[in-house]
Amino acid sequence: MKFLCIVMSLLLTSTSYAKQTKSRGNSFNPDIGINILFLNQESSRDKAEDGMKFQEAELQFSSDVDTYFSAKALFAIAEEGGEFGIEPEEAYVETISLPHVIVKIGKSKMPIGKHNELHAHAFPFINAPLINETILGDEGLNEIGVGVSGLIPLPWFSELTFNYTQGDHADLFNGGSKDNKAIITRFKNLWDLSSSTTLELGFSGAKGKNSDQQDTSLYGADLTLKWRPSKSSSNRSFEWTAEFLEKDRKGAADGKLSGIVTHFKYQLAKRWYGQYRHDYLGLNDSKSIASSKRHTGLIAFLPSEFSSVRLQYETIDDGQVKDEKRLSLQLNISIGAHPAHTY
Repeated sequence: MKFLCIVMSLLLTSTSYAKQTKSRGNSFNPDIGINILFLNQESSRDKAEDGMKFQEAELQFSSDVDTYFSAKALFAIAEEGGEFGIEPEEAYVETISLPHVIVKIGKSKMPIGKHNELHAHAFPFINAPLINETILGDEGLNEIGVGVSGLIPLPWFSELTFNYTQGDHADLFNGGSKDNKAIITRFKNLWDLSSSTTLELGFSGAKGKNSDQQDTSLYGADLTLKWRPSKSSSNRSFEWTAEFLEKDRKGAADGKLSGIVTHFKYQLAKRWYGQYRHDYLGLNDSKSIASSKRHTGLIAFLPSEFSSVRLQYETIDDGQVKDEKRLSLQLNISIGAHPAHTY
């Protein structure tokens, strides 16, 4: 509560200051946005997470620093261990004046596949895919480092991203020495198949030393097809995405773990969407982890681009006697500045 009071004070102060410096516009004030998630969940097995709760809030500040840099900071407020806390999810600066390349410095979500770069309010479904939850963890692959991205001179959109990071992820890296860095790369390609259809193909990889002073490697691939007709574009659209991810960890916790997720999203009407997701974890894994399968259906109602109500039902087969069945209802609200999401 103290943090929320401080935030409101800052907002009121910045508004007052903007009025006093009206002739200079908002040049001293960053864009501020807040995303709020409320969730009600009922499970046939995991009763600890049942009931209504404040799922998460994301407070985002973004602005151009000058003609050379832009900056972004995003803080997540969520309950952990019975208490609410705040932590920085991302805080980085990017160059905006260098020719042909963009340099990013700071803490950010790494481009290992498509889903890992998303924040909770932008997830296609209420929860993350099994491969992300199990291989990358609840917080995903989020590192401090330097990244460089640029376009490759090909007839289609082709982007290569290279990140040199501290390698602090507790399970994947955490080599115990500040000299043990982690390298993370992504190669993204996008084609216009027609005026209404695009195809995206990406490959990702990461490598670094783990706590056993051995190598951990990640391999990923993703494919996305999007269709939106030039006519009735606000009422109909379709999206299909498939993503593969594999972890190969050497050392005491030696073993491979891989899986795949695919989902479909169809726009039923202007404000209604129907979605289906299938997860499979355990394509090539060590015997210590049982394979898991999950089927998820979702209906979404979007009154506007700033709000959504989503009803999700899922069945999870994780090798136990009975499958888990889970019903979730989520309210997603955005206020303030609302930057566009990655395509």
